[in-house]
Amino acid sequence: MEVNRNVPILFPTKIRFRVAIAISFAFFVAYFDRTNVAVLIANQDFNQTFGIDGNKASQGLLLTAFLFPYGLANFATGPLGDKIGGRKAVSISIVIWTVLMVLMGSTSNYFFLIVLRILLGIGESIMTPACNMIVAKWFPDKERARANSAWLAGLYLAPVFSYPVIAWIISAFGWRMSFYVLGAIGLFIALPLMWFWTRDTPEQDPYITQNELLYIRSGQIVAKQFIQEDGFWKQAGVVFKNYRYWLCVFSYCGYTVGFWGIGTFMPSYLKEQRHLGFELASLIAVLPWIAATILTILGGLIGDRKVRIRALLWSIGYVLAAALSYMGILTSYVGMSVLLISLAVGLLAFTLGPMYAVIQEMVPHNVAGISFGVFNGLTYIVGSFGPALFGMIVDKTNSFNIGFYLLDIWLILTAIAVIPLWKGHRGVKLTGSKLDSGSSKTVG
Repeated sequence: MEVNRNVPILFPTKIRFRVAIAISFAFFVAYFDRTNVAVLIANQDFNQTFGIDGNKASQGLLLTAFLFPYGLANFATGPLGDKIGGRKAVSISIVIWTVLMVLMGSTSNYFFLIVLRILLGIGESIMTPACNMIVAKWFPDKERARANSAWLAGLYLAPVFSYPVIAWIISAFGWRMSFYVLGAIGLFIALPLMWFWTRDTPEQDPYITQNELLYIRSGQIVAKQFIQEDGFWKQAGVVFKNYRYWLCVFSYCGYTVGFWGIGTFMPSYLKEQRHLGFELASLIAVLPWIAATILTILGGLIGDRKVRIRALLWSIGYVLAAALSYMGILTSYVGMSVLLISLAVGLLAFTLGPMYAVIQEMVPHNVAGISFGVFNGLTYIVGSFGPALFGMIVDKTNSFNIGFYLLDIWLILTAIAVIPLWKGHRGVKLTGSKLDSGSSKTVG
């Protein structure tokens, strides 16, 4: 491997960590945009403006309108990321959501708001495949769980800031201003960081040393197992014929349904069933996301120290999350309920770093976009029905409890699906000059 760099080799760089910061902040702002609706639907002025006051199904549809096209568009935007590169893909997404934020803050029509949420889902759909592509290319296998946790922490930090900040903006300036502020943050902070701090591959970065480049590439064991001269669709076929990949897809549906089901209605649950005020409910509702931020980092650390049990950590996180969520709904004490549900959300987050590392170890770099596009797309299509169905259940029963119970059962079922991966999840080996997928001799 020939590397021509101006930076002296004697001073090894850590450019890959700068890349992680840039994609983490971009993801943070993206989820800020997605989760702001969870706060807005707890605000009476917003609901009355769009004629959805007291209608949980219509409120949940605002999340479903984002999630379903988001998942569906992944099938197209994932392969697009393979063609244009992760850096450009994320940058284009930021520009798109900035425009849509401004438009959403300017409308008073529910149907038009739904259309804009659909477009937001399409515009942001390339984010997760692109960020996974960047991590897969920039980090060695043993650092990927931590790298994933770093950028996925942005997912959980978003509600931590968005719930109290958006509640304050709404109280001080009205709900429309919350959209304008989000658009400005994306355009003036996230976009410059993404453009100037990242490249599609380490080889393209002018400041990386040969030492760091060799460290990254020599540590990517699974990437070496794929014959680079094989065509795009042949490499994709290896992934899609691997039953372990599809078990991961199904199991990830547990996370998407659980995360968006709990996350969407947490402020409303505290306000309406636990009888807290809007500002207090919005403030307390950040506690699950604080727990998630902490535990996603912990999951990444453990996932890298114990590479062989990454899939086991996935199942354990789901089962414990279901148990704590169930107990949190049963208890009559508000403080205990918030604590248990917070820990449940945190344990869902705990699984993500190891979970994404498992998938990254199954796919070659050349087809990372389409592999993560299908993975993320299918799971978010399933997850998109969570908020709307949850809202319908609340409307029919006048209680949040049944919705939470069904989410808990779903988490248990999807935790079971990962059991075949406990003893080895990569499932790819090199046999002569051919690729062998699903072999009994696995690595990991």
